[in-house]
Amino acid sequence: MGLSHRGIVSVVQIAVYVPLLALAALLVLRHGFSRESGWIFLAIFSIIRIVGAVLILVIENETNPSVNLFTASSIVVSIGLTPLLFAVMGFLGLVAQRAPRLDMIRAKSTLFRILHVAIIIGLILSIVAAVKLSSQSSLEDADTSSEATTFRKVAGIIFAVVYVVLAALHIYCWINRDQILRHRRKLLIGLTLAVPFVGVRDLYSLIGSLKSFTSNFSPISGSLTLYIAMSVVMEFIAVLIYVVFGLTIPLDLDSDELVGEQSMPLRTVVDGSGQQYAPVYRTR
Repeated sequence: MGLSHRGIVSVVQIAVYVPLLALAALLVLRHGFSRESGWIFLAIFSIIRIVGAVLILVIENETNPSVNLFTASSIVVSIGLTPLLFAVMGFLGLVAQRAPRLDMIRAKSTLFRILHVAIIIGLILSIVAAVKLSSQSSLEDADTSSEATTFRKVAGIIFAVVYVVLAALHIYCWINRDQILRHRRKLLIGLTLAVPFVGVRDLYSLIGSLKSFTSNFSPISGSLTLYIAMSVVMEFIAVLIYVVFGLTIPLDLDSDELVGEQSMPLRTVVDGSGQQYAPVYRTR
């Protein structure tokens, strides 16, 4: 039995994200496993997309696929936006590090903690909605499930609000770009290129959450063209941009920073507030 159009899309996703996963793993090894750095979420996202594509292929090749397969597939599809938002947060934190005016854009800042909790809540609601959707006998029945519909809407709105806040913080970084160290500014450029594509992906999720399960914006039963254009392609471009910039920036983002026309390396200073970095002034 031949593959459907969605099955073909799944094959393409596997072919694309397997090498991207390898590159993302390389970036994690290069830049660190910390979730605050953002790189780990590229690997997580690639794994999610590979697993989701495999599940779709399994369902298409099963004569009578189980409910568990549909549930797992729905969950994987619904949580894809989460690591992308976490990646944006991580990269913003890297960009703003060492910048005096960007204290609120830190992994440990109150604002980032709130955004982190909001994304987790959206993730949980998305999973619950996907489970409730899979428990219905048909998508039409799912539309009558007030809980599943409400959870989807709330999750979509949460993700949209988080994206708007992150986009605004990204603009704020540009306003204070003179405070950002040189190599981190390069990462900011990559973030600028990727954020619009994440925004389109978020918009697709938001519209889908506000409409019925059978609308054109449903990733499961909706328009394949919209799904490819606003979800699959947008995700791929965003991840590819992150990977390319991750491979081109140096391992030490604070190395050989330029202040004016003079090279000014940094030294570690430990005081009561923790580890900080200060310029080393050369004496003649």
